[in-house]
Amino acid sequence: MAKKSKGTSKAEATLFKQKGFNQVSIQQITDYAGTAKGSFYTYFSTKSDIIVQEFWAIDAYYRSIEEEVLKEKDAALKLLKFTELQLTYVRDVIGVEMLKVLYANQVSNEGSTKVITDQSRFWHTFIRSIIEEGQRLGEFRKDRESSYLAVLFNRAIRGLFLDWNISSAGFDLVEEGLAYCRSLLIPALQVNR
Repeated sequence: MAKKSKGTSKAEATLFKQKGFNQVSIQQITDYAGTAKGSFYTYFSTKSDIIVQEFWAIDAYYRSIEEEVLKEKDAALKLLKFTELQLTYVRDVIGVEMLKVLYANQVSNEGSTKVITDQSRFWHTFIRSIIEEGQRLGEFRKDRESSYLAVLFNRAIRGLFLDWNISSAGFDLVEEGLAYCRSLLIPALQVNR
């Protein structure tokens, strides 16, 4: 299957937000976008592939902020900067309604690609590399592999996203997420002094 060059189009996102992922047919997507149904299959095999592609588009954003994050002086500050930029992007660009669609798709569609937890995603590999740096410099604990600590860190952030979804954006994702990182996640990684 050829990957679409961009994330979810406005047409697909609008329909998913209005009607819910499961209530939107491929025909409705193509009608709304003003394209032939056959064109859909040029880019996607299934409707779920649209959602998977959106996760890869999110990772493209994460790649675009890599240099900014790496300017921070230590690993803890790099994780905080990445988290701030990540949460701001999700809050302001993705939005709670689209995030609900993305998460619901990954949870409910049996057999579909579970890109949300794919450890080859840039999100995971970048966090792992920051944790490795912190371990090398003696800032972060070394009793666990960096890959395992990255899984735990990202799992905690996904939990934050889920809570934001459940509350229908009932709290400021960036403000609460940074407080969460500062009070729980970063201290759990740091070496006890």
